[in-house]
Amino acid sequence: MMNSKIYGKLAVTNLKNNKKSYIPYILASAFSVMMYFTMDNLYRNRSLVEKGSPLAIMLSYAAAVILIFSIIFLFYINSFLIKRRKKELGIYNILGMGKGHLGKMLFLESVITTVTSISGGILSGILFGKLVYLILLKILHMSRKIEYRISLASIGMTTILFGVIFILIFLYNLLQMKLSDPIELLRGGNTGEREPKTKWIMTIIGVLCLAGGYSIALTTKEPMAALGKFFIAVILVIIGTYALFMAGSIAFLKMLRNKKSYYYKTRHFTAVSGMIYRMKQNAVGLANICILSTMVLVMVSMTVSLYGGLNDVIVTRFPYEAQITSSGINQKEEGQIEEIIKNMTKKNHTMPTSQIRFHVGRFTTVYNNKTKKLDMMAAGDYTNSNTVDLVMIPLSDYNQTEGKNVKLKENEVLLYHRNHKRTHKKVIQKP
Repeated sequence: MMNSKIYGKLAVTNLKNNKKSYIPYILASAFSVMMYFTMDNLYRNRSLVEKGSPLAIMLSYAAAVILIFSIIFLFYINSFLIKRRKKELGIYNILGMGKGHLGKMLFLESVITTVTSISGGILSGILFGKLVYLILLKILHMSRKIEYRISLASIGMTTILFGVIFILIFLYNLLQMKLSDPIELLRGGNTGEREPKTKWIMTIIGVLCLAGGYSIALTTKEPMAALGKFFIAVILVIIGTYALFMAGSIAFLKMLRNKKSYYYKTRHFTAVSGMIYRMKQNAVGLANICILSTMVLVMVSMTVSLYGGLNDVIVTRFPYEAQITSSGINQKEEGQIEEIIKNMTKKNHTMPTSQIRFHVGRFTTVYNNKTKKLDMMAAGDYTNSNTVDLVMIPLSDYNQTEGKNVKLKENEVLLYHRNHKRTHKKVIQKP
């Protein structure tokens, strides 16, 4: 019967002896915890993000993607650790420690690494989150009076989710040890890779998921619909990438091997055969690099594009420095407004360089795909992707603004749509 204190000493000693492997693992785990906590904490900051707003949706999706990626990433790193330690565990087993004793030792090691990773990640997230918060305020041009808050719910959620991940990793390690005999454990670090089997089902799933993800990204046009479909597209692309790297790459290499005219050449023979045997181990790592690089490129390019085009959006939507809008007035009151504008510009020693005036009627409708007509929009139905903003101006104002002399017959209107370059006439049928 072993003394219970010896398990703790062995766990600490093992971590010290394997510090070159465990320090990177703990740092990577803490970084994953920090990134998730930062996103989740910003999402729960109601003074900064309104619930249900596009920013809140994007932050929640970002937190979910980080969590999924962290699960795959941490399991991948752990697989290297457990493989390198199989020989050490085999020696302990031969020296008299049963697998139950080894399980207790691994449990204490997991507790130490889990507590260190989660606590270190949350503390780093609290410090790093302040910087992300300030950057977000700068990008959104928001007031710094908005308070940066640390959400206890985010701390609890991060601790629970990553605690579950580390428990699953421990159970995986325990299963690996239970299924191995002492001789296999001793040879574990030196065991070569077996030739992986061709998994056609996984390859087909990878192709379909990747095609589905990119088709959603390319065919979705409406901004509100894009927010809802973004998360689905990301998940499909991640699944497709992993499946193609793990199964598709092997299937492709075996197809090259079956092609004798290509395979039986000096350079091709060595490269293809070596990659087949090593791809099983390296596929997940290459997929991680691919997804991480893509995420960084997409986020950086999207952020720079949106931020750089902010002034263009403002100029397009608000082409004039001043805009005066009035409703329910007559011609006499219009003249009074014109006089007020002249007096104000004269008083401030300014001269208007460009000025337009027009009468407008505006209301929002919904395009009915069945009847091909515009229907009145229901109150509060702002998420309908078929909404159409209908703007009407008198013909005289149009001619004056555009410098044209268009004439219309009775029951005729000029129609213009942003998707059509040409303005055309249309006859209005009387009811």
